[in-house]
Amino acid sequence: MMTDVDDRLTAAELAQLWNTFMNNKMYKCVLLYCENKAEDQELTAIIKNAIQICDGIISEIIAIYEKENHPIPIAMNEDEDVNISAPKLYSEILMLSYIHDMTRYGMIGYSTAVSIAVREDVEELFNKALQEDIQLYKRTLSLLQSKGTYYRSPSIPIPEKIEIADKGSYLSGFVGKQRALTVIEVMNLYNDMQRNALGKAVFLGLSQTVASNDIEKFLLKCVNHFNKNVEKFANTLIKDNISTSPTLDSEVLHSTTPPFSERLMLGQVVMFIATLTGYYGTALGTVSRRDLGEIYAAVLVDTVELGNQAAKLLIKYGWLEQAPQSVDHKFQMK
Repeated sequence: MMTDVDDRLTAAELAQLWNTFMNNKMYKCVLLYCENKAEDQELTAIIKNAIQICDGIISEIIAIYEKENHPIPIAMNEDEDVNISAPKLYSEILMLSYIHDMTRYGMIGYSTAVSIAVREDVEELFNKALQEDIQLYKRTLSLLQSKGTYYRSPSIPIPEKIEIADKGSYLSGFVGKQRALTVIEVMNLYNDMQRNALGKAVFLGLSQTVASNDIEKFLLKCVNHFNKNVEKFANTLIKDNISTSPTLDSEVLHSTTPPFSERLMLGQVVMFIATLTGYYGTALGTVSRRDLGEIYAAVLVDTVELGNQAAKLLIKYGWLEQAPQSVDHKFQMK
């Protein structure tokens, strides 16, 4: 006997829709500020394209929510969470670097969403978002390269032959013979160094504009956290005579007028922490030297704790919007 196909949204689809909606609403606020401050025509065109993509994604998710009688999340909004008239806080190089990094994050998120989508409308939404994000990534990469501010991952000599790991040195790292870094380890260390350098610059700027003492203290803690991570990853590369990239601290300008609400500032922390935690988890599963495993394990624990502190501040001020939850049957049975 044939039965009707279950066309309800799965928990995985709801999770991806919610995360995408929240991130794009917040991302659009940042983009609107950048659009108002950018003077370079190519950068302005990229920002306008990014805003258009955000609007399209937000509208399509709202349509799915309305079809399912799902409440529309509050999220960030341009009326309350961004002040586009605030003076310029970041250079255009930092703005472009931020947008470029968000496209990299988006490609990972949207490809994951496509891989778990069951319903056709959800799959089409995320597949379109992925394709648009790929094109935006290419545009930001091209502009960074043309301005001479894209720092490529280091190169190594092409190996002359395939080698089998030596059981005495491959996993070592603390004592005895220490093997050279593999290309996988170089990739993780270099990319994570750059991501932390970006985070440090972004939150350094926010920290000089925030009004609340506890949030200012927390943002400065984030700056210190990112700075320590940059040093850890860079020093590990330097020990292997592998080049590092410059930081972005000098791209933070002198304005002390807040361009964003404190709610959005903390939301940016949560997004950065969530992104970095995923990257660290991937790195922890792929590095082989014991010293690198210890570095990533320690960084991961510290980063998760920082995320918890951000969540506590959001709860304190009544700003933490919960993702959809499953039914608490135990509570209902009481």
